[in-house]
Amino acid sequence: MNRLTAQELRIAAVIALGGLMAVLDTTIVAVALPRFMTTFSASLTTIQWIVTAYALGMVAAMPLAATFALRWGARRVYLIALLVFAVASAAAGAAGDLGWLITARAVQGLAGGLINPLGMTIGFGTVAPERRSRMTAITGLPLLIGPILGPMLGGILLDSLSWRALFFITVPPALLAVVGVLRWVPADTPSAERAPIDFAGGLLLVPGVVAVAYGFSEETLGVDVRSSIVAAGLVLMAVFIRRSWGHHAPLLNVRLLRDRTFGRNTAVLVLYAAPYFGSMLLMPAYIQVMRGDSALTSALMMVPGAIGMGITIQFAARVLERFGPRIVVGTGLSLAIVSTALTVLVLTPDTPYLVLGILGVLQGAGTGAIMMPTIVSAGRELRGPDLASGSAILPLASTIASAVGTAVVSAVFTGLIASATAGQGLAALSDPSAGSMLTGEIVDAYRVTLVGVLAIMVLALVVRLRTRPAPTTKPTTVRSAA
Repeated sequence: MNRLTAQELRIAAVIALGGLMAVLDTTIVAVALPRFMTTFSASLTTIQWIVTAYALGMVAAMPLAATFALRWGARRVYLIALLVFAVASAAAGAAGDLGWLITARAVQGLAGGLINPLGMTIGFGTVAPERRSRMTAITGLPLLIGPILGPMLGGILLDSLSWRALFFITVPPALLAVVGVLRWVPADTPSAERAPIDFAGGLLLVPGVVAVAYGFSEETLGVDVRSSIVAAGLVLMAVFIRRSWGHHAPLLNVRLLRDRTFGRNTAVLVLYAAPYFGSMLLMPAYIQVMRGDSALTSALMMVPGAIGMGITIQFAARVLERFGPRIVVGTGLSLAIVSTALTVLVLTPDTPYLVLGILGVLQGAGTGAIMMPTIVSAGRELRGPDLASGSAILPLASTIASAVGTAVVSAVFTGLIASATAGQGLAALSDPSAGSMLTGEIVDAYRVTLVGVLAIMVLALVVRLRTRPAPTTKPTTVRSAA
């Protein structure tokens, strides 16, 4: 039997709790930006750094997770990250001015960027490869539902308590995770070869990924400036990859991408994460701007997707062991494609929310059968140093893909709206008479954008179906096993 033991279930629960805290903080403050503008008497451009500082901190820390785990042990670094996260959360909640809050958020992000890669390293290292799907069914759930639950929880806390509660709320669970790690997660042994830290690689990769993420996500900058930042980041990343390909102890073992199983599954993850997370901004715009409903309604319309994901990911773990990732992920991608195509067909200015909710469940069910099974398939045979590198590469690739997808979807959607409103954009809908005449154009813009999303999902399905299990080979290790 491939069921997890009681001890393994405890470890999985601890990792899931820590991961949930890190993921929640990516979206929990989104609903509070107007409140922050009033509280600190600052512009949206400045206030946006409360979100940006956290996101960039996460992206900056992810590439370092593998090296830290190999050098000092995944459990030890995971504990430190949880403690720093708790302290930074408390500091953010107690912030007396905006600079203090943004700094605390940046530290939060640095700790949060280590939590999930290290949690994956610990979880995969705890169980045999054939049971990694069961472990991921628990540890991976927060990665899927956290971004959806964040705005809902944020709205409740903001309305019932204050903006400080958005940060204080994560302190007790983070400390509880620390206790759980100390009690249940066994100590691991750092790598036998304490190779020098690849500082040169860090100076290339960390600024590179931060520049790419920032360039794609910072909409307040001009197109030329953003393009230059992204280009500079891509150059740094390319130099890092070229340098690391033959390095004996690189910051990340990018040669794993040459492996057919790991490389193609990473490609599937990127090709789905980009359009999926990018399209998540469309429904709130449709509900709040075009239909004029509340932010709470918008948040509630994300619940069906969370339910679909939560249910499917549990079954996907069992089915994955029996039928393999090609069938499971292929089915999930097919469900996601069908739900997106049906949304294009049925979307009107007054489509019943029940219909959209059903399609949300279908989309969530597909996502639950895609994301975690793909990660398990990519990392199934990884061990030692390769496991540490793979555990950092996968979330880093997904995070960058999400930033790119969100930027591209936003640009396409707003561009279509601007074209339909003679350059006024969504602001044209503030005039009720104009808004009523433009509803057809707005829906058409939504549909056209979804067609682009659909095309990328189809490409992900093609890559998945063309990926067959590779013969069992020795992992492409560049360091001795931990």
